[in-house]
Amino acid sequence: MRGVDRTRRVGELIRRELASIIARVLTDRTLGFISITAVLMSRDLQRARIFVTCLAAQKEHNAVVSQLNEQAAELRRALGSSLNLRRTPELTFEYDASIARGARLSRIIDELELEPREEEDGA
Repeated sequence: MRGVDRTRRVGELIRRELASIIARVLTDRTLGFISITAVLMSRDLQRARIFVTCLAAQKEHNAVVSQLNEQAAELRRALGSSLNLRRTPELTFEYDASIARGARLSRIIDELELEPREEEDGA
C-alpha cells in the first residue's frame, strides 16, 4: 500500500505544479482554458498520464492535446526544475471526456419524463 500512496502523492504534486507551469509557459499559444483533471503515475514514477479538459469544440480537443504532447519536453524540463524529484517522469497528455460524459448523462436524466406509477388494485 505504501507504493500506491506515493504514486498518488507524486501525481497530485505534478498536477498542481504543471497547472501553474502551463499557465506560465504556454501563454502565447492559443490553447484556451485548460484544466488538468487527473494525473496517473506509473508504479516506477517514470511515466505520467495527464488528463486534461478544455472549453472548446470536440475537434479542437484533439488539437489541444496534440499541441500539449508536442510541448511535453519543454513542460517536463520546467517541471524538473521546479520539483525536487529524483527523476522527472515522461509526460503524456490525454483528453478527459468524463466531464462531457457526465454533462450528457445529466442532460438525459433531466429530459427523462417519468410516468407516474399506477397504483395496483389488489386486496
